[in-house]
Amino acid sequence: MSALSISTILMPVDFSARSDEAARYAGRLAGHFKAQLVLLHVLEPPHIEFAMVELPDFLDRLATAQFETAQRRLERFASADLEGIAVVRKVAQGSPAEEILAQAESVDLVVMPTQGRGRFREFIIGSVTAKVLHDCQRPVLTGVHLSENRDLPDWQVKNVLCAIDFGPESENVLKWGAGLASEFGATVAVVHADSDPGAGRGLAGAIHAAGLEATALVAPGEPHKVVVETARQAGADLVIIGRGSNTGTLGRLRAQAYEIVRKSPCPVLSV
Repeated sequence: MSALSISTILMPVDFSARSDEAARYAGRLAGHFKAQLVLLHVLEPPHIEFAMVELPDFLDRLATAQFETAQRRLERFASADLEGIAVVRKVAQGSPAEEILAQAESVDLVVMPTQGRGRFREFIIGSVTAKVLHDCQRPVLTGVHLSENRDLPDWQVKNVLCAIDFGPESENVLKWGAGLASEFGATVAVVHADSDPGAGRGLAGAIHAAGLEATALVAPGEPHKVVVETARQAGADLVIIGRGSNTGTLGRLRAQAYEIVRKSPCPVLSV
């Protein structure tokens, strides 16, 4: 693979703790590639659910106040973590997912926090993140969804795990693995979930065709379980997966990809 070219990274910000974590990933990549980092906060239009406010232009003034408050918060957001990086800070108004998808059309990578809420957070990722993963045409990096004892400020891309199923997106997964190995001097392993004794030959052939030096791993079991457990055992810093075709009833976010994003012990790059 030719050298990776990442010139612009988009990171939506909702001011949650997960945004703080995602900023560290985005900052590390932006610093390495000398890329511009676009921080985007989206305000949903204000609305009043009761008919007691009759002041002239109340909603307009409320929207202006919210916009100015968001601008001030965004200016302060992650200033220490992003020191020395070219950062553009934008506040937009509208549907968060739709605004993110529109902005993503002109960038090379999107970095998304996962943001489940309440006691069901283990079982879901945020609806905005899910829609972006489902519809976005750009590679998307998601942070760790469940709590892990990892030193996030020192995140390095040194141990990469690629997961392929020999589908149409597998070639792109391996290309990204090769590119990151070249950029960061990372070691790469490629895992495929299969009980067929001959699967190893196919996996070795795919790795060779991609021009990638990597360890080939084949294990039986449900794909998402195999990938997550392999990542945990290998101490992976990054998992790279395909999200599937952007056509068909399931769209880009297949069930296996969703489970990997939700349970991975390290960030996941889905392409």
